[in-house]
Amino acid sequence: MINLRPYQDGAIENLKQAIAGGHQKVLLQAATGAGKTIIACEMIRRATAKQKRVLFIAHRKEIINQTSDKLELFNIEHGVIMANHSRVNNHAVQVASIQTLTRRDKPQADLLIIDETHLACSTSFLKILEHYADATVIGLTATPIRLDGRGLGKIYGDIVQVVPMAQLISEGHLVKPRVFAPFKPDMKGVRKNKGDYDATETAKLMDTKEITADIVKHWQKSNMLDFEKLEKVENLRKPEIHRKTIVFASSVQHSKNLVAEFQHAGISAKHLDANTPATERDATLQAWRDNEFTVLSNCGLFIEGLDVPDASCCILARPTKSLTIYLQAVGRVMRPAENKTDCIILDCAGLTYEHGFVDDHREWTLNGRIKRPKDDAPAVHICEECFAAYSKAEHPNECPECGFETPTERRETKHADVDMIELTPAIVAQMRAKRIRQIEMGKCKTLDDFIELGRLRGYKAGWAYIKWNERKAWLKSNGYDVPVEPTE
Repeated sequence: MINLRPYQDGAIENLKQAIAGGHQKVLLQAATGAGKTIIACEMIRRATAKQKRVLFIAHRKEIINQTSDKLELFNIEHGVIMANHSRVNNHAVQVASIQTLTRRDKPQADLLIIDETHLACSTSFLKILEHYADATVIGLTATPIRLDGRGLGKIYGDIVQVVPMAQLISEGHLVKPRVFAPFKPDMKGVRKNKGDYDATETAKLMDTKEITADIVKHWQKSNMLDFEKLEKVENLRKPEIHRKTIVFASSVQHSKNLVAEFQHAGISAKHLDANTPATERDATLQAWRDNEFTVLSNCGLFIEGLDVPDASCCILARPTKSLTIYLQAVGRVMRPAENKTDCIILDCAGLTYEHGFVDDHREWTLNGRIKRPKDDAPAVHICEECFAAYSKAEHPNECPECGFETPTERRETKHADVDMIELTPAIVAQMRAKRIRQIEMGKCKTLDDFIELGRLRGYKAGWAYIKWNERKAWLKSNGYDVPVEPTE
């Protein structure tokens, strides 16, 4: 018997009240890591105790298998309706693939549970709902909006919110993300298609040699377990300090190009997409789980349903207007695991600017996304030294990652200027080179540090003394303590 967390018990009671109040179809919203499948299994256990028949529907094989495993933990006998699956189908509980269920005879069901129900407006799901018109329906999702931002009020009559993501982080059910946003692509002029950026134009914008190479370089710098490990370049190639990483690319070719760039940098990486043969996909996923390679890149394949808790870095390389895609993608790396204390989000798609921080509080409704006023944009601040994204309200004077101190007035002015720059590939390359130099100089804390950096760059000996004096003068003029050089 699995003991439910208090908020999981509370969610089930709230669902019962909603159903008792006359709502036949109820949506359960629970953030990634809240244990939606555990809640579902407990609902199934209670239903079967009352001789009810239950049908759990999902759209991916990974979700089907994970749900079956959880039902085993609850000692619930069940069948699986999915192509090439051998489990018998004569039980009161069935776990079904929507693709297979639409082609087969439908089992009886008093309770219908639909996972990732933000996809339930597709023709296949609507036909299933029509077939089970008399059943009680519970929809499960972390993001109760369609990919285009529209709500689910045409299907569900009530919504039950389980627990905010910030609470899951504070209680240790999720790990706190560290966000780095080295650049923000300029999406001005990119066409919209069904509420999102046009896929072809987005891929054309993002899939350039300069940006692809830049993503890999920033991954090398920002996803290490400890910034101090960057002191020696050779550390970048040591696999023990590389985080297991998932990449969300803008197109299949973009994903393949990113993999090639990672491999060129000496980082083990592989690509998967919807056209990858099932046996190859399963083998590649297992190899990734087994730490046989570091970076798994995909296009549109693992937005939801992938559960690899020890993955601790997510690269966002696909700009999107969809809050659902953003939150679901980041959720892949926020699950806790042994020796995992945080996760890194490398946002190269401007999604933190677009949608806010992943753990921001959000009030969900059945009406869909509420458009934010232009003057209420997310309070995202980017560190000039390490590119960490953070809230100025929480950290007004220094970066929480590298400690870079910046007076509020100076930071806000520079941040506004950066936002106005059009990030063409040529400008991106120039900015990257400049910022890399800034990072290197920002790490210089003593005269000896400047001398060593000057030596590595091939500068004349006087350069280090000039920069060191400039640093001391800036610290003094801004009211900071000036380091005292040790005497011989």
